[in-house]
Amino acid sequence: MSLTMPAPAIPEARQPVLAGGAMSAVADILRRRGLDPGKAAHTEDRPDSTNEYQRDVYRQAWVNSLRLSGHADYARYRLEALDAGQHPKALRKFVHDIAAARDFRREEARKPEGERRTVRLPVQHLLAYGSVGAGKTVAAVAAGSFAVERGLMVRFVSHATFLHWLRPNCAPAGLTPTQVVERYERCDLLILDDLCQEMDEYATNHVRTHTSNLITSRLNSQRATLFTTNLDSDQVAHVLGDRLASRIGQNAQVAEMLGADRRQPKTWGTRRTF
Repeated sequence: MSLTMPAPAIPEARQPVLAGGAMSAVADILRRRGLDPGKAAHTEDRPDSTNEYQRDVYRQAWVNSLRLSGHADYARYRLEALDAGQHPKALRKFVHDIAAARDFRREEARKPEGERRTVRLPVQHLLAYGSVGAGKTVAAVAAGSFAVERGLMVRFVSHATFLHWLRPNCAPAGLTPTQVVERYERCDLLILDDLCQEMDEYATNHVRTHTSNLITSRLNSQRATLFTTNLDSDQVAHVLGDRLASRIGQNAQVAEMLGADRRQPKTWGTRRTF
């Protein structure tokens, strides 16, 4: 005699439903939008509209980085509006080389691992150096906007702001310090504005450690950085140390932007000599 009882019938409302139908419906939706889920890793199968969508995402990220740094009004500047003293040709070539290297790496990534070639940027650091008000930040932002149109992920931040955001409870928009670091380490082009600004009289462990980590990471991953600064190399070395100053100067090009203050500030009082 068996005491085994038959299993109760599963109510119809709770019958298992195969996922194939739902997944097929999602796949159909993606295909209608120009994305083949079966070939998601192959960028050659994506239509131009997808590239344009990515460019729109990059444009928004670029504008947001300007806004977070208090430079939202600089988004209007373009290379075409720069004068010869701001080196638009050098900036254009710098961006062009970054985009060309990125495209080359993408092509090589499609090949079997043993057949891939590597490429190094001819210039990895561009230093826009010059006097106060010479138009360095305007020129750097114009280069950044051009780079976004070339399909590069670009971010802008001042050196002092980046370091401030890494202090406890100081990161913007609810980001953690780790997320701040990742945001500026991984972009294709970083514009680090006012390198060592107001730091020429002191150097702290916080300044040296986090600046070194950022620049070393970008060097090792072959990501380009555009610096602006009023300080010469000796002054930067005084703040960051000889080793890090050497890394900044490694594989670098200097674009000197000298001349009168373009802001044309008003002066007042009696000029004194000491």
